[in-house]
Amino acid sequence: MASASRQLNYTGTFVYRHGNDIEASRIVHFVNAAGGEFEKLETLDGPPREVIRTNDQVTCYLPNTKTVLIEKRRGRRFPSLLPAQLTSGIAEYYTVRQTGMDRTATYSCRILVLTPKDRLRYGHEFCAEASSGLPLRAKTFNEKGDVLESFAFTELRLGGKFDHDKVQSRYAAESRDWRIGRAASPSFESPGPTGWGLAHELPGFRKVTESKRSIAGRGAPVSHLVYSDGLAAVSVFIEPLPRSRPPRSLSHQGAVNIYVRLVEEHMVTALGEAPVETVMRIANSLEYHGTANK
Repeated sequence: MASASRQLNYTGTFVYRHGNDIEASRIVHFVNAAGGEFEKLETLDGPPREVIRTNDQVTCYLPNTKTVLIEKRRGRRFPSLLPAQLTSGIAEYYTVRQTGMDRTATYSCRILVLTPKDRLRYGHEFCAEASSGLPLRAKTFNEKGDVLESFAFTELRLGGKFDHDKVQSRYAAESRDWRIGRAASPSFESPGPTGWGLAHELPGFRKVTESKRSIAGRGAPVSHLVYSDGLAAVSVFIEPLPRSRPPRSLSHQGAVNIYVRLVEEHMVTALGEAPVETVMRIANSLEYHGTANK
């Protein structure tokens, strides 16, 4: 499942649901002979939005505001919801079961259920195409068993030859005079110790990346740490307090929880597709260890 979404050619329409919101999108995904990955994603309702991806370079076209955003690929999107490299530790914190067969977008698919063994991670259900393993349907459950968000193909064509024209933007020509958005501003990342860490480790969650980023518009580098159990991931950003001290806050978007708190004259923002308890415990346990300059 993890590799199929990145290595196969496919074209289709899928629906994303969270809460009372429903959004349909059209996706075209190709891999050329050299292994390059090309993708075009278009929203089919609401304000038009088109996302063109070439490997990790992402260009987003917003015609209503005549804006182009350019950035590096971040996060995982359907059907590429799984990490490229799954770790063997997943079975330690999730019970993984195949519960039967179903049918989605005319394709037979195998149902896989990942049930967490504690309250620190969400449950997942996937329906993977029987031959290729491509995820055709996915659901995320909270600790109460409620569905937080779901994705499902409603129409799909697997295979086909690489066609560069199908992953070109329809706005490429007219967007030459559009505004380049803030996301296109340069950002430089320097992997290495930041001086920050957790006072108390969370079961299963290990630090997988640590770096400092220089971001346009920020007066000082932003420290970035990522903690993961091999499936779920929580990102933590640490930056000097802005002039207006933000209040402690908790919010969510779909299955993503976002928690902001203040630590030693710094603003800490933790976010991830994990339960509120997990995101808050990671943020609340963060402290400066003094091994790098703040």
